[in-house]
Amino acid sequence: MAAMSLLLRAAAAWGARRAAAGSARLPWAAGAARLPGTLVPVRHSSHGKRMFIIKATSFYDSRFLNLLRFYIFLTGIPVALFITYVNVFIGEAELAEIPEGYVPEHWEYYKHPISRWIARYFFDPPEKDYEKHMALLDIEAKKTDLRMMELEARRLMRQRGDGPWYHYETPDKNLTDNSVKSTPDN
Repeated sequence: MAAMSLLLRAAAAWGARRAAAGSARLPWAAGAARLPGTLVPVRHSSHGKRMFIIKATSFYDSRFLNLLRFYIFLTGIPVALFITYVNVFIGEAELAEIPEGYVPEHWEYYKHPISRWIARYFFDPPEKDYEKHMALLDIEAKKTDLRMMELEARRLMRQRGDGPWYHYETPDKNLTDNSVKSTPDN
């Protein structure tokens, strides 16, 4: 039924195109009788044919996009207002001479106040980073020395024949009592 209505619809569209073109390409169809107001004999009850088209739901997509927009605005608007306030009322730092005997903190080298705040409360000072990297290098150097000493100890143990390769002498076979195995039911 659906295929037939699609076929009829396609035929109606083709017929409408042919009628508008004046049947110039098909001279044998030029003399076909046409009723006034009808192009093809296709009947639809009222207001054209309504088709039930099955398609994937867009509920979850629109729900996700609405929630995404909501949470972006929920956090984005206050952050934008805060950044605007900082830029308008506080502003960027100006470069000035360092007073005699004053040692600036590591966050004072940044120009923007928000960058200063992040450097002060979230990042470690460069001196601390340097010490952490040097401690890592020291640990790795000690591991390398231990590995080299272990390889040297294994080489010497193999060369001299001493080491953890203990072995016990195998007892003589004649000392083993096999009488229990000969009569297992006793």
